[in-house]
Amino acid sequence: MIKGVKYLKKFIVSALAAAFIISAVPTTAVTVNAATKVDVNETTQVLSKRGVLVYKATGNSMVTITPGVYAKNVLSVTINDEDAKIKNIKCSSKLRYKLTYREYEDKTDSVTYRFSFFTKTAKRYKFKFKVDDQEYSIFINATTPVARATFAGQDLSTKYGLGTVNYVTELSKGKFAVQMGKGYTLESVQVGRYKNVTNESKEVHPTLYWTTSANNKTIKLSGEKQVSEDRDILESSMYATTIIRVNYRYTKNNTTGCVDYYLNKIVDSDN
Repeated sequence: MIKGVKYLKKFIVSALAAAFIISAVPTTAVTVNAATKVDVNETTQVLSKRGVLVYKATGNSMVTITPGVYAKNVLSVTINDEDAKIKNIKCSSKLRYKLTYREYEDKTDSVTYRFSFFTKTAKRYKFKFKVDDQEYSIFINATTPVARATFAGQDLSTKYGLGTVNYVTELSKGKFAVQMGKGYTLESVQVGRYKNVTNESKEVHPTLYWTTSANNKTIKLSGEKQVSEDRDILESSMYATTIIRVNYRYTKNNTTGCVDYYLNKIVDSDN
């Protein structure tokens, strides 16, 4: 390990702390080349059971981002040799990238790197690098999964087809409709609602539960505001948040993912 400057072993502050869209988590893991001890996969921000953002590997070897928009999906490269280096990175000048995370694991003598990406051009890119003179080539997919999504006739999409966490409504229900982008098929529609759950310690935390819906169906929005109560701390939202999740499949390589739309219904105010 490099002497002089010592890296934090468990956590390096990343530029990826904020997120607006959450991706689904397929179950298959990918090892690019076991002989070179390099594991490569897409890592994304997902919602935990309590609705908290955490990072988790999707199992995909291709990273899906959206042109012109902050990307919550990153490329994770884990090398089972803390002295090994990533070298000779090559990609299109239209695909911007940055090493935004590095973590050393003492127990396995491994190191994990994460790369973030941004582009304004919708296409598939190749991102190449070498470890111990072995070259790896990864696809960065910057095409758009969702062409348009509406709730009760109101557009939820940006011009890039992504969801938003800022949508506020006073509607109680509405028909949700989604049109998929070229090369994508709709797998399913899920609805996430929060329920305030009291644990054995009498603490209250909003917990996220999912149900299944379908395209062009009416969805009833949650009317329960999120409440957190822990000893002397009480936090109560003025909104009841419902998450509509569009699960999709990219037909060119059969990978899956999702786009989430947050609908925040005003249920409580002081005036």
